[in-house]
Amino acid sequence: MTMPVIGPAPSAVLRAALRLYPARYRHERGEELVEVFADTTAAGGRVALAREVLGLAVYGLRVRLGLTGGSAAGRLLALVAPMIAGAAVGATMVPWAAHLERTTRWLAWDDSFGNHVRAFAPPAAALLLGVAALLGRWTAVRVTALLLGAIGLYDLGRAAWEPGGFDVWWLGYIGMATLPFVVAALLLAVAPTDLLPRPNLRTAALVLASAVVGGVLEVVQDWDDTSFRLDLQWFVVLLIAPTLLTFAGLRGRMGPAAVGLAVLVLTGPGSLFNIWREARGVSHLLPVAVPVVAVLVLVALAERRFGRQESFGMVPGRV
Repeated sequence: MTMPVIGPAPSAVLRAALRLYPARYRHERGEELVEVFADTTAAGGRVALAREVLGLAVYGLRVRLGLTGGSAAGRLLALVAPMIAGAAVGATMVPWAAHLERTTRWLAWDDSFGNHVRAFAPPAAALLLGVAALLGRWTAVRVTALLLGAIGLYDLGRAAWEPGGFDVWWLGYIGMATLPFVVAALLLAVAPTDLLPRPNLRTAALVLASAVVGGVLEVVQDWDDTSFRLDLQWFVVLLIAPTLLTFAGLRGRMGPAAVGLAVLVLTGPGSLFNIWREARGVSHLLPVAVPVVAVLVLVALAERRFGRQESFGMVPGRV
């Protein structure tokens, strides 16, 4: 593979970016990637060069992780994107509206600028996220979703560094409310852009329906109630059922898999935390968790073995 003559430093950066691609992909498409890179950066400056290197590196990671438009995982993420966007809106707006009186009292007690930002930034970002998803503006969807995820990480960081010391229970309790938005932001960020749906009535209806379902799931979980117990029926509905639905993707049935993944994004962190809490520690949880995980792995292997084969990795030769 011949490198373009663009100076020693850019060549080293280019080689590093190409190393992110799998060896087989580099062997088959490396010359083409280098030629395209040389053509697109021939008349550009350092900014254009940096942008192209970054784009090359990001796509290399996509190919290595199987998140391109030619992979089943990429198609699944593109299909679930409107559902996750809508669900994030509902899961943000419903608790905020339900506890608006509490927020008002909190601001009356401390009306600092920081408190106003913490009180109104999440719903404002969620509304922008919903509008962007309805209009099919996926760059705006990603930006606002990342903002919600950043707010979630900030709250999680504050919980981890409480003045009273590190408290696993408190960290998990805050994680129930924040991790769904962090995971949603990551999934929306890595969804293949070329497969994301265009704005139409079907996509808008899916976003709105997902917002309603996201709000309902948030109400059902009621994580603000510290006495909440994960009863058997909710354990099945909120964790086991959506987990099994995601296995449908192993047989190429992306619709059910997308529904299961969207539900898991919202309910997974809370369900796992409450299982750990009710088990009263990892030592009590392992005897139950290991057989359950083993059964789920066997189901996934059976779906993979006897169902229609669908590759979740890269498709050789596809860009």
